[in-house]
Amino acid sequence: MTSAVSPLSRVTAVIVNYNSGRWLARCIENLRGRGGTSPQVIVIDNASDDGSIDVLPAMPGITVRRAHRNLGFGRGVNQALRTVRTEYLLIINPDCLLVPAALARLVEELDQHSDAALVSGRVFDMRGVEQRGSRRRLPTRRHVLSEILPFSRINGIDLTHEPSPEEPSDVEAVSGACMLVRTAALAQVGGFDPGFHMHFEDLDMMARLREAGWRIRLVPSVFVSHAGGVSSRRRPIAVMWAKHKSLWRYLNKHSGDDEGWTWFSRMLWWSFIHLHAVLMTPVCLLARR
Repeated sequence: MTSAVSPLSRVTAVIVNYNSGRWLARCIENLRGRGGTSPQVIVIDNASDDGSIDVLPAMPGITVRRAHRNLGFGRGVNQALRTVRTEYLLIINPDCLLVPAALARLVEELDQHSDAALVSGRVFDMRGVEQRGSRRRLPTRRHVLSEILPFSRINGIDLTHEPSPEEPSDVEAVSGACMLVRTAALAQVGGFDPGFHMHFEDLDMMARLREAGWRIRLVPSVFVSHAGGVSSRRRPIAVMWAKHKSLWRYLNKHSGDDEGWTWFSRMLWWSFIHLHAVLMTPVCLLARR
């Protein structure tokens, strides 16, 4: 009976690390609490060169796998997924902080809803402000236009400007920074699409889970702290271009059944996305100064 087993022992935490500095060790220490040895932790290190792996404390139940190159987020999780034997899998960024009681509450939520594949809480920055993407819709072309074009009256992807639900509820998508997933459900949909190097791979995975009949849950009383951008600050232009390429892949993959997704429409969107990336390049350059 699962009631006699610690909720955290039924979870394997997977952390894909790339130059996250001391955040990685801090993430694990917060996740386990003082003196804790659960959950099990698998760190996939994407060829970091900042010593973030070397400063990990000597704690039992931590497995580190070093890649010879940057595999990307989705490929890193997939590599860990092949060896996970626990019922639940916590996918968490190294610059996220989640305490044991919050993780146990997420486990409880999936226990209570056998048809739910994924659950998360609300994600806040270090100032206590809820981050964009903490609560969101799955992207459509209309939603994307609303996010990009000023003064649009179309509802966008981000929902954090709306009041938070008071009780746990079904949602289309949550933040990819911290997700508790039913291991069998993730395996059922084939894990993450390795064609996404970074960004939108989480939304693609959630879209495929929903297409397979699974529900996604949000527990608003669970708070996750997320510094955000720790690994990407050294390469903002590359990250920005990767985000645009992943947006194109997502839309092209999930708009196939739409009547309006014609050859001409695809070419317009391809041009629009790449033009936006070109226009954003000098913005990123100025932001680095």
